[in-house]
Amino acid sequence: MDIDLKGKNVLITGAAKGIGRGMALAAAGEGANIALHYLGSEEAAARTANEIKEAYSVEVHLVKGDLAKIEDVTKIKDELDHRLGGIDCIVNNAGFSQMKSFFQYKPEEWKQEVDVCFYGVLNLVHTFMPEMIDKRKGKFVNIVGDSARTGDKHLIISAAARNGSISFLKSLAQEVGKSNVQCNTVSFGLINHGSLDFNEAALEKIAKQYPLKRLGKVEDVTGIILFLLSNHADWITGQVISVNGGHSMLG
Repeated sequence: MDIDLKGKNVLITGAAKGIGRGMALAAAGEGANIALHYLGSEEAAARTANEIKEAYSVEVHLVKGDLAKIEDVTKIKDELDHRLGGIDCIVNNAGFSQMKSFFQYKPEEWKQEVDVCFYGVLNLVHTFMPEMIDKRKGKFVNIVGDSARTGDKHLIISAAARNGSISFLKSLAQEVGKSNVQCNTVSFGLINHGSLDFNEAALEKIAKQYPLKRLGKVEDVTGIILFLLSNHADWITGQVISVNGGHSMLG
């Protein structure tokens, strides 16, 4: 199957390192121009941008902003309209989570997770999607962890916020489908991208819970993203697609 993204302008959030970096490199490898978003990882973002420029003949533009703030997202759009002439597709990989029990939280501590994982999606859609609707073409892919589908007592707030984003995109897909805009969610199992906060023994124990007996790698998940961005996925919308090594098998 030929995945051809030549000439498409793709905004990838949280793309400085890890999974987001892998997605940016993979999309650039298929000819997409990359808007590479970051918030705090400026040096890593610059390295990723340089890596793309050296390997592929595409445009790469760095954009910084807090997706939880609508004014930041608006500035990002204004900047990309000037540099790229607009955005055709968005892959939202940005997120924030704290691993602890709900009763270990102070009330003021859960707001950032909800703001980034839920309101960040709303801010991106409200800012960028009207232009997609006008053009009658566009794709929005939101990345969540499987905890958003199954629950996780250690990721309780981010899981709840991301589950809200799943419902939001399902409803949105019904509204914007008539304008040939597709909205989908991809749900990941645990991806070992080199900076997980677990020791080797803990990682081996977790891997045993997966039917495939290993954690995911970045290259395990980039293929589904490229497919959803391509014209081959023009009749797929409102879906939640899991790439999780069989860890959960919800119908």
